[in-house]
Amino acid sequence: DKGLKQGYWEKIDTETGKISYKGTFKNNKPQDIFSYYYKGTDSLRSKSEFRQDGKVAYVSMYYVSGKIQAKGKYVNEVKDSLWNFYDGKGVLLSTEIYLNGKKNGASKVYDEKGALIEEKFYKNDLLEGAYKQFYGDKKTKAEGAYLAGEYTGKCSWYYPNGIAAAEGFYEKGTKKGVWLYKEQSGKIKEKEVWQNGKQLNQKEMDAFFKSKNITFPADTK
Repeated sequence: DKGLKQGYWEKIDTETGKISYKGTFKNNKPQDIFSYYYKGTDSLRSKSEFRQDGKVAYVSMYYVSGKIQAKGKYVNEVKDSLWNFYDGKGVLLSTEIYLNGKKNGASKVYDEKGALIEEKFYKNDLLEGAYKQFYGDKKTKAEGAYLAGEYTGKCSWYYPNGIAAAEGFYEKGTKKGVWLYKEQSGKIKEKEVWQNGKQLNQKEMDAFFKSKNITFPADTK
């Protein structure tokens, strides 16, 4: 009607003769339920429930197998609010929060048993704030922070027994100061010193530790 789509529509793939999508329009704007299919098949690729005259869409996406792949909301055709993502068995893998198409807020990752194994935060699509990883038994695997998408402050990575495998400081994504690397027993196996974005050589590092009156066990590399 006057060049605007009205009523029920089906779009057919001219190569395969299969339906690409089907749904209802009102003045060119999608209404209610739309179904989209994988090319050349009858397998549902996604289903969208349009509201507010097509402005908002609640979407479910599927694997070819029919298992759920993702669920979330679009506002003005960009991601918004909470999105959930699933593996091929339908088990929740991760969650993300969007605002105006960009990640904003907590992002979480889960293992196949549903245990939280990673949590980080975004601001306008850049990592910002505290960051943590966990072993399946909830013990901390890594922790630190981000600022404008780069590591900042103290960051640590741990063995399952709680000993820090590596730890040190970042400034604008660059290592700074003393970094220590340990064996699972807690014995220091390696150390580094970073200044102005560069790693000091052995002679410079020895002089640094001497000036700061920092000592290590005799068997430390």
